[in-house]
Amino acid sequence: MNDVPTKTRSTPHTPPAAPQPGDRRATDAPPAAREPLWTLFRVVLVLSALSWGGLALMAQLELYYVERERRFTRLAFSDLIALSWMVPGAVGCNVAVQVGHALRGAAGAWVAGIAAVLPFFCTMTAFAIFYDSPFIRSMASPELIDHFAVVLGSLIAITWYRQVRAVVHTRLQWLAAAGACAILLLTQRASAFVLLLAIAFMAGWIQSPTRGERLAIAFDRSDKILVPILVSLVVLFALPLPLSPQYQLALLWPRLAGAAMTLFGGGFSALPVLKTLFVAAPLGVTMRDFTLAFALSPVSPGPLLNVIPFLGYLTYGSIGAVAGTVAFFVPSGLLIILARRHLQRLEMHARFEHGMRVLRAAATSFLIVAVVHVAEHVPLRFSYVGTAVFAFVCLGRLKLPVYAVYAMVALTYAIAMFVAHR
Repeated sequence: MNDVPTKTRSTPHTPPAAPQPGDRRATDAPPAAREPLWTLFRVVLVLSALSWGGLALMAQLELYYVERERRFTRLAFSDLIALSWMVPGAVGCNVAVQVGHALRGAAGAWVAGIAAVLPFFCTMTAFAIFYDSPFIRSMASPELIDHFAVVLGSLIAITWYRQVRAVVHTRLQWLAAAGACAILLLTQRASAFVLLLAIAFMAGWIQSPTRGERLAIAFDRSDKILVPILVSLVVLFALPLPLSPQYQLALLWPRLAGAAMTLFGGGFSALPVLKTLFVAAPLGVTMRDFTLAFALSPVSPGPLLNVIPFLGYLTYGSIGAVAGTVAFFVPSGLLIILARRHLQRLEMHARFEHGMRVLRAAATSFLIVAVVHVAEHVPLRFSYVGTAVFAFVCLGRLKLPVYAVYAMVALTYAIAMFVAHR
């Protein structure tokens, strides 16, 4: 059965068929039968609360709005997913924002975005609030955190392998991935993250086999205000400013918003970037706290970027959890709507797409650097090697959920401690 809606021939007695919600013609405006905002909020909230990971949220949204409600065709929904991968940020949240925009315009985008973020915001903030409780502290024992870090590193390594197989194919893409990896292993400056992505995109643009093609995009008044703001945030993040502790604290949220504009390829790519921002003396977040945040991430619903409320709370309390979440997720939500309005031109521009392919290949280096960061903080012991082998088998071969692997590792550790203290 063809998912593309057929077009009714216009006659004196048969008016033309109205655009359907999933029709490509309706991507720039809300559909005629508009989704109630409360219904949209409730559906996305429940789906997000039941989704562990951004890919799971995308699958749940597709199942509900394509299979069950028939609000989108498969072709139209695949466009939403493709655009979400092209834009930085949490992919699952980007898809939710686009669904809301397609069903109810700007108001729907805000409602769906808030509903997608709220479940993991509440969960991770609760983890941070009870961080000093005996339960969390028992989970945060240094040796158990090291075992969790090994599982985390194994998961990131598997994700890196799969991403490389999916997005790195040509010689230029391999050069971009290898070169970016080598540079990021030598320097951890925020400017390096931004410059690498910019250089990779320009290399793909210049080396594109298609020549003489112009990218003509007409920005409206709001776009002309939004684009300079987003660019200035990226520049603020990238500049190696000699910041005093006072200014480093004051500029944390604008720099976090700029960092969000550089994260392609999923949540694990955020680890080295967020480490640069949060693991700093004025903020009081230690490497142990940072590792625990990512270890708790799979236990909470939402994408792996759900660590933001946790880190924000450790920095500034409840205000920090809210400010960090807003700073990180709102800019990428605005950018995805900006890109959505110009989707057709972007899809048809071969040089732009070629540049994005090379950029995505370079972004895989963030994952391998994250593995190195995890490995260098774990002692080389036989028990940790055993945990790594166990994690690779469970996650790579058996495809077990990561929270189940964490649970088995924690149970094994608890049994070992009990036996050792008898």
